[in-house]
Amino acid sequence: MADADNKRAVRAFWEQGAAGEFWAAGESETARLDAEFHARFAFEPNVAPFADFESGAGKRVLEIGVGMGADHVRWAQAHPALLAGIDITDRAIRYTQRRFELADLKSALVNGDAEALPYRDGAFDIVYSWGVIHHSPDTARAAREIHRVLKPGGVAKVMIYHLRSMTGYMLWLRYGLMRGRPLTGLREIYAKHLESPGTKAYTVDEARSLFAPFSAVDIKVVLNYGDLLQSHVGRRHRGPLLTLAKAIWPRPLIRALFRNHGLYLLITARK
Repeated sequence: MADADNKRAVRAFWEQGAAGEFWAAGESETARLDAEFHARFAFEPNVAPFADFESGAGKRVLEIGVGMGADHVRWAQAHPALLAGIDITDRAIRYTQRRFELADLKSALVNGDAEALPYRDGAFDIVYSWGVIHHSPDTARAAREIHRVLKPGGVAKVMIYHLRSMTGYMLWLRYGLMRGRPLTGLREIYAKHLESPGTKAYTVDEARSLFAPFSAVDIKVVLNYGDLLQSHVGRRHRGPLLTLAKAIWPRPLIRALFRNHGLYLLITARK
């Protein structure tokens, strides 16, 4: 699939439902937004310590891929000197704008592309992106754009998917082995069955290579709620087999023995 077609397919997928929208349950708009906010930080305990939202105080902060806006609210509450957010979908921008209206918060929100950020060189002290640029057809270009818009000494905080993860292994069992295709590779599994078309995942070394232009790069592998079969595990995955797996999943064993096989690569990179 050509990059332009792939990008349209990615946009169409996320226009049907923003990341985390499956947590947005409730009768009123406010109730749905509140439910998503609280569930996000309950089931994603690594977000707040990794982001370190308070570090945005007095800084110029950009979030790439605002989703439903929960993290963006946390950045705004830190009182940055400037807050900007960009997302490829209108749906995410509408959700985040509405959340900010209700909370009386401010951000410069735009619909746009991580591969061509509409900001000048060195515009930001912090660039944050949680689970976004691995959906972009040219993830390496998105990483270069992050480097470009950071000022010298600025910090990028980026989560991308890890290739050798419990989530990947489970998807391989379902879409590879159980369909009689045991030779299907994990990269193909992620691209076709995890989320939007073409979703990618990386080894630690590959992730380090993506961020090679930075002066210092720290990468941490962590398990997520999908690896542990907690809560919803994405809107593409439902059914009795998943319900059964959730009931019998040996979470303490996985935390003890497979902690380096989490879906998330948490990357902190300094320009």
